[in-house]
Formats: sequence, structure tokens, C-alpha cells
Amino acid sequence: MWKGYKRFLALIPMVLLIVLMQFSVSRRQSETKSTEPISIDRFLLDTYCTISIYEGGDEEDLQYAAELLSRFDSLFSPQGKDSDIRRINEGGLRTPIDRETAGLFSSISSVYESAGGDLELTIEPLSSLWDIKERKLPPSEEEVEDAREKLGYMKWHIEGDEERGYELIKEAEDLRFDVGAVAKGYIADRIKEELLDRGVSSAIINLGGNVLCIGGEPSGEPFYVGIREPAKEASEWLFKIEAEDISVVTAGIYERYFEYGGRIYHHILDPKTGYPSDGELASVTVTGESSALCDALATTLFVKGREEGLSYLREYNESYGASYTAYFIDRDMNVTCSDEELEKRIETNG
Repeated sequence: MWKGYKRFLALIPMVLLIVLMQFSVSRRQSETKSTEPISIDRFLLDTYCTISIYEGGDEEDLQYAAELLSRFDSLFSPQGKDSDIRRINEGGLRTPIDRETAGLFSSISSVYESAGGDLELTIEPLSSLWDIKERKLPPSEEEVEDAREKLGYMKWHIEGDEERGYELIKEAEDLRFDVGAVAKGYIADRIKEELLDRGVSSAIINLGGNVLCIGGEPSGEPFYVGIREPAKEASEWLFKIEAEDISVVTAGIYERYFEYGGRIYHHILDPKTGYPSDGELASVTVTGESSALCDALATTLFVKGREEGLSYLREYNESYGASYTAYFIDRDMNVTCSDEELEKRIETNG
């Protein structure tokens, strides 16, 4: 488990967000249906995860989803004994990998390849150096530069297929991967696929704030996901988003950070500088069909900043025939949406 249970107390604000969202959904549902959702909670993927089924599933489906979570946690954790990521990092130039690991890398390749290095999967030398949860002061410039030089943008690829199996090929043995910025999105997508195959028609998969909605409420209404007001308690939302058959994923500076010398050092690292991304943004929320791509885009847009991020997302949507939407919140709580019509409809809380 990613850093284990010792971080549970640090995740209490996220738990409050999950509880708030579920209470809101349940309250709306109770006006039209007497049944309550069935839910399961797990501390996995270094965060607090909740899966709630509203229609079309039972306790057996929830247990199956929990087993999937555990498997993915073991597969993608940098420390797990059965982890592909650990074997890749400790192995040579060619490492056999599970089909799910190949699927993870493939699912976000369009963003990785087009982001120009602002989304970096070989960022482990930097992420382990900063280790935001444990650090009390920033590393030296020499340490940062040494770690940054070990990154390998586009210096690896996947080979193989279902019949032959898959391998990750590195151009240098010292390339080390950290998929924490993108793994939850892929996992949410895969759990959704499995639940749909089992007949689930209405559910919420919440992996530490990465929210994927299967359908909407059984009443026919959409789900509503509150977007947290940065720098405040998780239960305080700035605005809400209608969410039906889409994912809502946020990258923000307010969950993992430390302060030193009057400056906040957060966990979203800029691969080009080696330091936490230093801009005007407090968070970026991305909505769309694929949770994996929402996850990758949220981090990428945060690093790029509002203006460059808006331009990049517009080009991305045009190039791939996609329709992802981003909500940029700056440190003064101003909200900019990539969809001007949606921006006009945003009603902030208070």
C-alpha cells in the first residue's frame, strides 16, 4: 500500500468530501426512491476509496470491485512485492509486464506524447526526492538538478500483444517510473467496465477524489459533484458539476504540501524545472468520458498553467475528436472554464 496506513489521518479531509457527496446524492435519491446505495470503503492506492452502487448491483459486485482495487494497488505500487512498477524500476532494459500495466500506459499515451514533457511518467527520481509527506524543507538545487537529469521523456516504449505478452523497453536502466499521477483514473475506468459487465447501471467510484459516475441517479437526475474550494476544508465546495456517465478529476495544491520560508511546496512537480509547479493556479478539474485521460489532463494542465493549458486542451480536443472540459481555479478563487457556455452557468457557493 502506497506509504501505508500511517497516512490515514492526513486523509480525513478527503473522507469528509466523500461523505458530503454521498449524503447529497442519497438525500436527492430519497425524494423519489426509498432504497439507499450500498457502499464499500477501502484504504488503497495511498488514499481513501469508496464505491457506491445505486442500481443494478449487489454486495457481491461491491466485493468484486474491492478485489480489483487491491489487485491494482499491488500492481502499480512502487513498493509492492508483486508490483510491475517496482520490477520495471529495479530491472534492466526489458521488463515483462501485466496486460493491465500495458493498458495503463496505453490509456494516457495521447496526453503523454502531446504534452511536451509536462506530464512525465519517469518522474520517480524527483517524486522520491521531494516526498512531500515527509519533507520539512526543500532539497538543494544540486539534488533537484541531479534528479531531473535522470528523467527520460519518450525514452521508453511498450512492445507485445495479448498473445505474446507485453514488455516495457527502456533506453537506459536508471529510468524509474511513478504512475501515481495517472493510475487512479485508469483503475476507475477498469472498475467501471467490470461493473457494467455485471449489470450495474448507477454507481459512483471515488478514488481519493477522482470521481467516476456510472449513469446518474436512479430517479433520472444526474449526480452532482462538488468542486472543493482550495485552501478550505474538504466539505466546503466552491461550485458543483452535473455528472452523468462522466469522470470528474481534480489536481490541486491543497492536499499534499509543506510550507517553508513563506512558500508552499506541493506535490505537483514540473518535470522541466524539478520543482513544484509555480503558477497562479490552486487547482484544475477536468471532466470527460475517460477517467484515465481526465487524470492525465488535470496534471498536465496544472503544470502548463491557465493560458497555455486552455490552448493545449483546445488543440487536444480538436486533434483527437474529444470533448474534455477543464475548470481552472486560481489562488484568488477565480474560475475559468474551457467551455465559455458552461462558465456562464457556474454558481459559486457564497
